[in-house]
Amino acid sequence: MTPPRIISLLLVASTIAGLSGCAWYDNRITYFNTYYNMQRIRGEILDEFDYQEELKRNRPRVLIPGLDSIKLTSGPPKNSIYQFLRGLQIDRTKLQPVATKVDSILMKGSKVVAFHPKSDYIEGSLFLMAEAYFFRSEWVPSQQKCLELIERFPDGEFSPDAHILLAKVYLMQRKVSQGTQALSKAVDVAWYRDRYDVASEAYRIQAEMAIEDGDIEKAIMPYKQALIMCEDGVQRAKWQIEIASIYYRIGKYELAEAAFRKVFDENPDALGQFESLLYIASCRARQGQFDEASELYAKLEDRKAFSEWASFIQAERLALDRLRQENAKDKTLLARERFADTSFVGKPELMAQSFQKGMALYKTGEYQEALKYFAKAKIIRTPVYDVANKYYTALRSWDEAKRRLYLLDQHLVVDTSRRDSINRLRSGELYSIGRVHETLDKADSARIYYRRAFEASDPASEDAGKCLFAQARLLKDSDPIVSDSLFEVISLRWPRSPFAKEAAANLGYTADATIDDAAELYASGSKFRMIKDYSFASRQFMTVVNKFPQSDIAPKALYAMGWMFERDVQRNDSALFYYQQLIERYPRSEYAREIRASVEFALAKMNGVEVSDSTLLRDLDKELLQRATDKDKDVMQQLMDNNRDAFQVTAPGVNVPQIPGMTPGGSLNNILQGQIRDAQGNIMGNKQDSTNVPPPLPKP
Repeated sequence: MTPPRIISLLLVASTIAGLSGCAWYDNRITYFNTYYNMQRIRGEILDEFDYQEELKRNRPRVLIPGLDSIKLTSGPPKNSIYQFLRGLQIDRTKLQPVATKVDSILMKGSKVVAFHPKSDYIEGSLFLMAEAYFFRSEWVPSQQKCLELIERFPDGEFSPDAHILLAKVYLMQRKVSQGTQALSKAVDVAWYRDRYDVASEAYRIQAEMAIEDGDIEKAIMPYKQALIMCEDGVQRAKWQIEIASIYYRIGKYELAEAAFRKVFDENPDALGQFESLLYIASCRARQGQFDEASELYAKLEDRKAFSEWASFIQAERLALDRLRQENAKDKTLLARERFADTSFVGKPELMAQSFQKGMALYKTGEYQEALKYFAKAKIIRTPVYDVANKYYTALRSWDEAKRRLYLLDQHLVVDTSRRDSINRLRSGELYSIGRVHETLDKADSARIYYRRAFEASDPASEDAGKCLFAQARLLKDSDPIVSDSLFEVISLRWPRSPFAKEAAANLGYTADATIDDAAELYASGSKFRMIKDYSFASRQFMTVVNKFPQSDIAPKALYAMGWMFERDVQRNDSALFYYQQLIERYPRSEYAREIRASVEFALAKMNGVEVSDSTLLRDLDKELLQRATDKDKDVMQQLMDNNRDAFQVTAPGVNVPQIPGMTPGGSLNNILQGQIRDAQGNIMGNKQDSTNVPPPLPKP
């Protein structure tokens, strides 16, 4: 017979084995049914966005001076995001082909979190969901998932990725201070887990911010600090290349060449060696040292280790030839371009050279020629694809609008009977040309075409208002007085137009929102509270109370404010203040009844008053109701209540003394009878028995 102790041990062992087996089974089911598919779909999405090449970094980078339109004199406006962040944001045209895949990641991630909360794939699912929300430009849900991951898995595998994604989300929402702090934390976590890729990305973002702020030294400082801390020669070489690349991008070629030379003091891999030598030659070419640059390109071509990157050498040779030849239409140069295009079809580095040639032609006003090169630069997705596509689309629209405008002008000369309808079409084409100039950052030209479009339109039509609104928008910074005048005209003459609301918002007197906006504001405040952004949550809740004091959501908002300060922020004095506001302003609400006893107890304790259980449990509804109704009484009602014993009128024929100044033009008897009757009937809710009301006095 087996002893009881052995049986107990066997039961415990079998239980542990069963639990471990359940965990193993849950992990396997979660991985093969859901998590594996999430990772597979993510890879397909990143391939579509062309992110994988940047992550792998198995090809030399394509550096183009001036591509980012960097301004060193001043930083970005406070009301806009940094320019480089636009490259991180996925626009609708790029998201549309993979929108269903992004939705699939969110659905599968929700399934893992809901049905497999104890599996080993919760952390990864949270990150994939946060990234999917980022792809959809839904910053608040992405921020929420990142914070949830960081709180639950602070030392987890995806913690560095969540920190860097959180920093991007903050910056996308123009929360620069929070984004900067998140970047610093991302660097710390990345160093802790030896994630040099995340650290490099954080340094790159810090550098981009500093460059746009006009502080080059600040842009380079993170990399210099990393060089001091890191002992890995290969990684140090990569960061030295980052420093040199910054100098090259902003056109400081002498400093860039010196920085690229320092790469060889470290332990660069073959890719790092090629990049450094290639751009050393490019720096010399841009400094006018054409022969030396050509000699370096020749040496690179002779090294078999670099043969797979021959297209990069050919691309930089094209740049060298273009710098040598002042004539962009030189036949020899055009022949070399055709040879490169046929030898290296679809190479990003060749696309970059086409873009640079197009920009050179665009700046000299040769738009038709520039259009051809922009078309070549957008054949495939490259670092210049978005910018080339922007200029190509704008110039193509400009060309077509100019052609249609010419035909309309010719038709107007021939057929004057349709002047009004033709002018309406002309106004539309002129407006389109103005939009093109605005897209190309030519505000002066845009204003000219908007003004011509207004002159061609019917002054009473919405088209005229649209043209005025476009001019007002462009004049907002340079001439705010004229801009406000135009906004005011638009608000008065076209109050129901689509652009009238924005015009009124610019003037600061938007129309009051409907009562449904109270629910939206409360929901917004609740979302900010969930992600621990208590400042914005307070702002949204108090907006509900101030703008919609009569709504049913106002007391709920005050209750949420008190709860937030009590439970989340742990500031009991602030919580007590908002709870008191709730009781005083909405004494009949269910939220006031819920916290009334607690508030009374807290106030008593603060004043050193001992409170018994019977006091806490007594019904305070009548007392609070009386306190609330007292605030609604006018002076006469308060005088009547305070002197009720002195002004008893209980029998006919009894004279009440007349108080000078209190009864102008009438008898106090009649006034008191009406006041008492109203007070008893209306203020107290007609709860008292009608027999207590004194009988009316006979007329004098």
